[in-house]
Amino acid sequence: MIITLTTDFGLYDHFVGVMKGVMLSIAPSARLIDITHDITPYNVRMASFVLNSSYNYFPEKSVHLCVVDPGVGSERRALAGSAGGRFFVGPDNGLFTSIIDNYGPAKIHEITDSKMKLARVSGTFHGRDIFAPVAAHLASGTPLESVGPVVNDPVRLEMAGARRLDNGSVAGEIVYMDRFGNAVTNIGVHMIKDSGVSIRVAGETVKGIVPSYFAGVDSKLNATFGSDDTLELFVRNGDAARKYGLIAGDKVFCESGVCRT
Repeated sequence: MIITLTTDFGLYDHFVGVMKGVMLSIAPSARLIDITHDITPYNVRMASFVLNSSYNYFPEKSVHLCVVDPGVGSERRALAGSAGGRFFVGPDNGLFTSIIDNYGPAKIHEITDSKMKLARVSGTFHGRDIFAPVAAHLASGTPLESVGPVVNDPVRLEMAGARRLDNGSVAGEIVYMDRFGNAVTNIGVHMIKDSGVSIRVAGETVKGIVPSYFAGVDSKLNATFGSDDTLELFVRNGDAARKYGLIAGDKVFCESGVCRT
């Protein structure tokens, strides 16, 4: 049984370790795998991207536990669901939008059964008191339906997809910045047929797409298709985000001629 963890907790505090202790107390044979605990605090959109990029690389029946929860202690619901043969657990704040869209149809339930939670539920640490126990129970074979009633209206993020414009160019945006400063966009490889395309972002123009990071020009902004088959902007052995001020949400335009922002 595999449980993955994705949080914005970092590793300075005891939070992640305590969640693992709770899960191992319920499911001693579980394999706990850290996806990341370095999600930018409260950044639900970033967490959704990371989950979507990781989800399908784990075996069926894996449980994906994600706690990025700026609404902890509020009336927001706690969810457990399944899609694509795997389970997900976390707050109802849009975290699972990409999973539902890409691996659905999804079955989603609200976590209401007190037997699935710790005896005492705090107002500030639902990762420990609700989500970790539920993830462990699901990994141990507890039926999803046991956690509580069906949810048909999970909170969804507005996920703007890349689109083709009337003039044939492609418009998208940066959706994720990795720790190397590479800018990952939502423009898929299938949308660009010409490797000589011009790419404009944040006032910079990149001419052409190279096959790898290594093939990029030193100290310049380059473009390649990354491991998720989406367009990435990078500086070879450098930090594109820092050098060019790139951030998630920046618009990206691609066309064979001149791109305009």
